[in-house]
Amino acid sequence: MLRGLVLALVCACASALTLPTPPSTTASATRRAASLTPPPALNNLPQQICSLALCAALTLSPLVAPHALAVSGGGKDFSGASIEGEDFSGQNLKGKEFRGAFAKGANFKGANLAATSFFKAEALDADFSGADLTGASLEEAGLEGAILDQAVMTNAYLSKTIADVKSAKGADFSEAVLPPYAQKSLCASGIGGTNEKTGVATRDSLMCPD
Repeated sequence: MLRGLVLALVCACASALTLPTPPSTTASATRRAASLTPPPALNNLPQQICSLALCAALTLSPLVAPHALAVSGGGKDFSGASIEGEDFSGQNLKGKEFRGAFAKGANFKGANLAATSFFKAEALDADFSGADLTGASLEEAGLEGAILDQAVMTNAYLSKTIADVKSAKGADFSEAVLPPYAQKSLCASGIGGTNEKTGVATRDSLMCPD
């Protein structure tokens, strides 16, 4: 859409810039018209402008395409996209980018989300049950009401918002990086259970006091 708009506007302006040749009625008028005729370089100016606009539009088009191709692993990159309520359950999304995405209520049950980034994403009420979030970044992500039951969070990068999750029963936080406040808050919430994949108790992975 942006490409077509740029092209249409610039070409329209270019057409308006075309200098008309005045009518010839007398010999003196003819001479005056000849003196007003633009040089060949200016005659081609509208076409040159349109060519430049076409190149600019083609260059910009990847920047405005929805779900641009991700560099790592190919496939769709969901950074900044609205994926509210979408179903990603069981999918292999390893290394994908969800930075700044609006993922409220999205379903990531059992998905492979290793090494993904949800930095500053809005994942309110999202379901990450049983998902593999090994090495993932959820820093500054909105996680209020999110479910992390049985999720593998080993070596994940977390911020204070991890304390806003609705449930993380059986999640494995081994070697995860999170603020002391968030660790204490999760432990104080009475979190418990054991991760079925890793066999690690949730409270042990958070180093909660007995």
